[in-house]
Amino acid sequence: MQKALKIGLWILSSVVLLVVLLVGFGKTAVFAYLAPPATFNMMHAPQAPNYQDDYFWVSHPNKADSADLLPVGIDTTEDYAESPVDVFFIHSTGYVGPGGWNSTMSNKNSEAQSIEYMLTSMASIYNGCCRIYAPHYREAHLHSFISDDLMASSQALDLAYSDVKAAFDYFLTHFNRGRPFMIVSHSQGSAHALRLLEQEVDGQALQQQLVAAYVVGYWLPKDKLSRSFSSIRLCESASQISCIVSYDTYGEGGKLEGRVPHWYASGWEFNTDEQQKSKSIVCVNPLSWRTDLQQASSERHLGAMPVEFKRTPLDMLLARNPGYKFTKLPPITKHLTWAQCQADGRLVIKQQQNNAFANHLDQNNRSYHVLDFSLFYANLRQNAVHRTQSFLQQHP
Repeated sequence: MQKALKIGLWILSSVVLLVVLLVGFGKTAVFAYLAPPATFNMMHAPQAPNYQDDYFWVSHPNKADSADLLPVGIDTTEDYAESPVDVFFIHSTGYVGPGGWNSTMSNKNSEAQSIEYMLTSMASIYNGCCRIYAPHYREAHLHSFISDDLMASSQALDLAYSDVKAAFDYFLTHFNRGRPFMIVSHSQGSAHALRLLEQEVDGQALQQQLVAAYVVGYWLPKDKLSRSFSSIRLCESASQISCIVSYDTYGEGGKLEGRVPHWYASGWEFNTDEQQKSKSIVCVNPLSWRTDLQQASSERHLGAMPVEFKRTPLDMLLARNPGYKFTKLPPITKHLTWAQCQADGRLVIKQQQNNAFANHLDQNNRSYHVLDFSLFYANLRQNAVHRTQSFLQQHP
């Protein structure tokens, strides 16, 4: 009884904390509470991951994790451990504070629940073709993408990238060992993936092993392709290999908002939405696998797969992981939407209403950012298998 009472009082106090922060102090106070310190200090950075330890792989063929799940109705007898191709998956931003500029990678923190969501709704797409490896890394705080302190933001992103590169090196040496591979990423993960492709893959012998890179949920300006890559190109067909798939999803009437950092050989560049427009953002339509501005009809939509996000605002404020583990996936929803690349680089879909894919955040920009993968789950799954087959035919 006393234990139950203590739990009840703790929950009540947590709710009171949330109400006080949001109502009594307002959003400004909440953001200040969640924000990292004013400056970046490497002396306060979390300890680097050791990729010899399985703990620092949130998905691995030798671990039972949510990237292994299959939606209801999709059946396969394939032994993933014997798949001929690997996927190196770089997850997006889950770390929103409070704390330092980079995640401590503790499974007790709220970002661990976000990673669980990402493995389920994103990485699991690729278990039909590939063995999946996803590193735990000291991801940069969300503040790195909105802070006026560009020096601190750059340092936090550099630290995160150093882990991604270390994980990739370990993956190549100890797991991959010359097999074909894909790089799959979302949001912050895509920023690191583009840098990794530029520094470690493009124009090098390793590019011969690259099936494709699905660099999703990030604005990819055309000048990034011309300034950063000598050999890797944008994917313009469903069977093209050693190329990049990139798109960022919006509802009808949506708009580009915010600031998206990109790494170039000269360093990080933090570009506003207006600057991005002048650069022209690229878009590969995941229904047609083309870069033109033609609308691909809903008949080409093979299926979306809804996954419920289990982390609450209170979990974020208290920096806690609610500990929910996905054990099954719902059936896919076919013919949900058409898709069309726009001249400004947005991928626009039919505005979703009264269903599991509705934009519950009701953002002015009508972004479907969190759903970039799950909206096109079956199309991406089929295409990953198709590109794998195309690669293996060309490299018997």
